[in-house]
Amino acid sequence: MRWGSPATPRWKTACGAPSSGSGRPARKGPSGSSVKTCLVVGAQGFIGSAIAAEAAARGYALTAVDLDNVAACRGATADLLVNAAGNSRKFIDDQDPVRGFELSVAAVLRTLHDFRCGRFVQLSSGAVYPHEDDPRRNAEDAPLAPAEMSRYGFHKWLAEQLVRHYAPRHLILRLGGFVGPRLRKNAVYDLLAGRPLFVHPDSEFQYMDVRDLARAVFDLAERPDLPASPLNVSARGAVSVRRIAEWAGRALPPDADRQPRTRAELNVDRAGQLLSLPDTAETLRSFIREVHSGALTLP
Repeated sequence: MRWGSPATPRWKTACGAPSSGSGRPARKGPSGSSVKTCLVVGAQGFIGSAIAAEAAARGYALTAVDLDNVAACRGATADLLVNAAGNSRKFIDDQDPVRGFELSVAAVLRTLHDFRCGRFVQLSSGAVYPHEDDPRRNAEDAPLAPAEMSRYGFHKWLAEQLVRHYAPRHLILRLGGFVGPRLRKNAVYDLLAGRPLFVHPDSEFQYMDVRDLARAVFDLAERPDLPASPLNVSARGAVSVRRIAEWAGRALPPDADRQPRTRAELNVDRAGQLLSLPDTAETLRSFIREVHSGALTLP
């Protein structure tokens, strides 16, 4: 399943006047009413760039916020804000929990304080579930025990509480793994880029394309009837790293069998009732074809 392939974003938003992707002020619709506005925080990142491209493709007047312009953008308002600036480097939380807290928790509070929006979309993580490996135990209504969470998952859970408290109209999406344009890390990237693996070849993961996620984010955020409760979003099923290596035609590194074996698969039954979810295997084969054909170039 695919909804388009965004190139590296070319917009440079002048904050104070939301942009449609070219720096122009917000447009007027056919009836004379203003086009809906969208503010994407982390718009130059792996996930954020896909979200921003989808917003522009849907005709939103886009304010793209990142480290280089966040100071100038403070105080901006939008109908919809998507916070895609969360930390995804789990090792930081393990090695330096103060820094991890700053990136995953304090940064979210600053975003909630610095911007105003009609609806706030927080991109969280399936790591909030102590049993991230077992979809029978990580549905959205699974009881959560913060003391059992990893440091990374605990910080993501704390950020969710801030969103619930400060953003009455919110949508919290708990995500799995991803592939797509601008991919820079994970086992799929390591295989395709010929880098060492940090997980055992029999480790299994879910992977959704960021372009599919971007479509899902807007399909969900544009539903006025969607309750403000967390939702797991990922592709269906999990695939082993060994199988991915076979599809990619890549030999496994000699020391791969000495790496830790892990598994991550979210229960996406509820999301599947709201969206047409792709399949992990289909997603991976399609992404590998794009890389092999040169349609996508890895950084």
